[in-house]
Amino acid sequence: MWFAGVAWSPEGYDVTVVDQAGAPVAVSRFAATGIDEPVGFLRSLAERSEVVTVIDSTNGVLDGSLMAAGLDVYRADPWDTPVSPASGPVPSDTLARLGIDALARLTRLDIGSGTLGGRDDEADADIRRSEPLARRLTAQGGLLFHGSRALPRVALTFDDGPHPVYTPRVLDVLRRYRVPATFFCVGLHVQAFPDLVRRIVDEGHLVGNHTWSHPYLPDLTRQEVSRQIGRTGEALDRAGGGTPVLVRPPYGGRSPEVLTWLAEEGLTTVLWDVEPCDWAMGGAAAIAGQVLDKADFGSVILLHDGGGDRSQTVEALPGILESMMARGCRFVTVDRLAPLRV
Repeated sequence: MWFAGVAWSPEGYDVTVVDQAGAPVAVSRFAATGIDEPVGFLRSLAERSEVVTVIDSTNGVLDGSLMAAGLDVYRADPWDTPVSPASGPVPSDTLARLGIDALARLTRLDIGSGTLGGRDDEADADIRRSEPLARRLTAQGGLLFHGSRALPRVALTFDDGPHPVYTPRVLDVLRRYRVPATFFCVGLHVQAFPDLVRRIVDEGHLVGNHTWSHPYLPDLTRQEVSRQIGRTGEALDRAGGGTPVLVRPPYGGRSPEVLTWLAEEGLTTVLWDVEPCDWAMGGAAAIAGQVLDKADFGSVILLHDGGGDRSQTVEALPGILESMMARGCRFVTVDRLAPLRV
């Protein structure tokens, strides 16, 4: 058995693979030109030996694709690592050796539970603590869950891209139906595929900030949250998307501290009221059915164009659009759904 640690960096991804004795098997660095290279590298190693892959809680960009490739993926949380995530990514060699020394206390991920699996109670407690501040920010236009229920407008949003396969397929469907959407982009993917950001903007869609490496923000300090947002904003601006003032925290993860920091950065936090959990790969019919069951006038619908295999989301999209239009709904970008502080 081999143990692989995968760490993000501002430049891309670092991968360290060791055997059960801790001896090096492979060390590689991959530029931020997409996730196919590190995933393919680990998959090729898995043809020679069983590979256990370890990421940390600040790295939510690769796990879905790694699991789709058939690899076992474990998450190390801040209390598992000798390096605080507030100082940056945990080094790949540290993560690989955690696989040897501490695998039993790490969290094994699966597509059904998602990257944050096992921390649901903690995340829910952080959200409950945030509720009084969230209400105040909503009233001030600094936070959005949904728009007016009296107006037949709906916002379709996509997270975790751009992705070289699924983002163009989503854009093709939206163009066919003449529907605008809002894309919350991950900085590492923006750096890899700037042309897709330009296509998103050129075709009349809105882009928002979804952090650099898709971390659980309550794990981070204010300085690291600012770096996550700042790097992504700079990458989006270089790609032609401007510097967005709309931000979506990964997993919707928030605490009073995080919401305060984002507001003080002049950002408007965009959440959602309809989530069909398309990342769980329950099938196109189930994805469409959940959206249509839950959506109402003013809804913000959360779907994904990145972060894993999104073929089912693409397949579900025409049915969602046709059914919502038949109800008299008009699709708009989130900045036109409600008065926002933008």
